[in-house]
Amino acid sequence: VGNYLMKKLRSFDAGFQVRGKGLMIGVEFKMPIKKIRQELLFKYGIFTGVSGQNIIRLLPPLSLSIEQADLFLEAFGKVLSDN
Repeated sequence: VGNYLMKKLRSFDAGFQVRGKGLMIGVEFKMPIKKIRQELLFKYGIFTGVSGQNIIRLLPPLSLSIEQADLFLEAFGKVLSDN
């Protein structure tokens, strides 16, 4: 699932870099990500970690399914298009 998630994140054309190994993933933006994280949490119930002001950290459980990853990717795409 980790490789699937990273591949899908990299397919977004949104000006960020994706880093990580397995399910430990960082999405580095060139702008502060506070608004993105807040929208993911309050609109979609998705909690993300943070590193600094511009890196979203994803640390999903090891039991993450493809379907759950797709739900995150869908919400993430909607949030990006809103910002």
